[in-house]
Amino acid sequence: MSSLKDILSLVIGIAAAIFAIWKFVVFLRTPGTQSGTTDAILAGVGAVVAIICGVIFFASRVNKEEEIHITQ
Repeated sequence: MSSLKDILSLVIGIAAAIFAIWKFVVFLRTPGTQSGTTDAILAGVGAVVAIICGVIFFASRVNKEEEIHITQ
């Protein structure tokens, strides 16, 4: 059974990844005369949040199995 921390980090990570992709696309489509640095910064922050949530999610998955005795 998944814990609340796993579900929450998964949902926030996916939402942050979608947000980062969306802001990066907005940054790329901004004409050169306008400044799109805010979109680039927000895309970077969203990517960092998605990576942190992914690390939290996968770190909690490691060593979930119980030890298997050598005689089994």
